[in-house]
Amino acid sequence: MGEAESLSKVSVLITTYNIESYIAETLDTVLRQKTDFLYEILVGDDGSTDRTRSIIEGYLEKYPKKIRLYVMPREKGIDYNRVERSAANRLNLLTHAEGEYISFLDGDDYYLSEDRLQRMVDILEHPDNSDCIMCAHNLSMVYDTGESFPLSRARIERKYTRWQYWKWMFLQSNGFLFRNIFRQHPPTENTKRYFDDNNITYWLFQYGNLYYLPECLGAYRQVSGSSWNAISRMQKACSNMIGYHVELELNGKDRRVSDIRHFPDYGYLFRHRKELTPQTCSPFYETAEKNGLTEALKVYHMGKTGGMQYLRFLGRYISGFCGYGFSKLQRAFLKRFGKY
Repeated sequence: MGEAESLSKVSVLITTYNIESYIAETLDTVLRQKTDFLYEILVGDDGSTDRTRSIIEGYLEKYPKKIRLYVMPREKGIDYNRVERSAANRLNLLTHAEGEYISFLDGDDYYLSEDRLQRMVDILEHPDNSDCIMCAHNLSMVYDTGESFPLSRARIERKYTRWQYWKWMFLQSNGFLFRNIFRQHPPTENTKRYFDDNNITYWLFQYGNLYYLPECLGAYRQVSGSSWNAISRMQKACSNMIGYHVELELNGKDRRVSDIRHFPDYGYLFRHRKELTPQTCSPFYETAEKNGLTEALKVYHMGKTGGMQYLRFLGRYISGFCGYGFSKLQRAFLKRFGKY
């Protein structure tokens, strides 16, 4: 292990799969970071079949003490679960990360500010922010057309507790830098299996607050042909019910706030409950059934229920509707008085 690696304060963990058109820009923006500390770049390639890996290896030759590459091979003929493979890739990189702080980055996204790492580390190392496990910034959603828009409408630099964030905000994991608690508090069970965006954030929130920066310090590329954009509204809602189960597994005491956060998806599925079948919920129905995700399965099956079970689902719908509406009013009030 080189000196730069052993003394790194930050580990930037980049995951890649068949992104030959983007990976060079991603690596260049990380390498341009200006810091007063050492940082390492760990790249996890999920068995790419295009030129992604050879491009990374070219950078590895130029920066052997700065960059390390870990490859997850794929076997021919196997249909891999995209989310589970991404989770395994991230967790593998975490086991090798030496940094005191961690930052994930998808291989097709990139940084917009050369002092991104420095600013975030300075914030977390300030004594006033010892209660924060993570720092996060806004992201610019960049489209194929050249247009770009901020991911979050939150405009005020401030701290957020778990309850506040879960009711009012969403940020993609590329915007986070967090204290490396992996060895002390490794994710377990389904958090480990579905270690992605919301689940990463919720795992971190069990150990502290979030410090938020409203500037867009990174770009979140919106690819029109992505697997997420290719599925139906119902499938997206079913997918998010898996995240709902993971949240309750991590902290069942927060069911109320999880119900509020997931109301748009739960509400959609409740209103279309008669259309819910293993086929319309596929492939998420099979995933939930295979891994015993009972909270998700309850939702997928609610079209078949009646009597008291139906009333429980209806009660949850009404409660979620009221809670979600109230949280929107809270956010509007805070925005009006410069607190959001």
